[in-house]
Amino acid sequence: MRTLKSLIEKNKKVWFYCGTEDLQKEFLEQAEKEGFVTMRGEKPSTLSLQRLYGINSEGTMGYISNFIWYLSFQTGSRDILHIDYDRYISGENDYISHTTHMRPL
Repeated sequence: MRTLKSLIEKNKKVWFYCGTEDLQKEFLEQAEKEGFVTMRGEKPSTLSLQRLYGINSEGTMGYISNFIWYLSFQTGSRDILHIDYDRYISGENDYISHTTHMRPL
């Protein structure tokens, strides 16, 4: 199974799209097993389920707002790696999100 830590070895910020409740739960479980903690130092299992999460090279994690996720694609920033968590854990070679999964209102 691919690890979250392997992604932050080469990238300082990695953001994940977890489109279903099952994926959200699995992401939080994996993050906890790999030793990530929230920005407040708590276990990931204390977080409520959301579609968007971020991890960083310091080993902390948290929520990413829909608005910030959407804007990050508009700015073309190369500082953030966007991952489709479903494709990542499925072993697909193309697991990077090149466009947002959400539409503006």
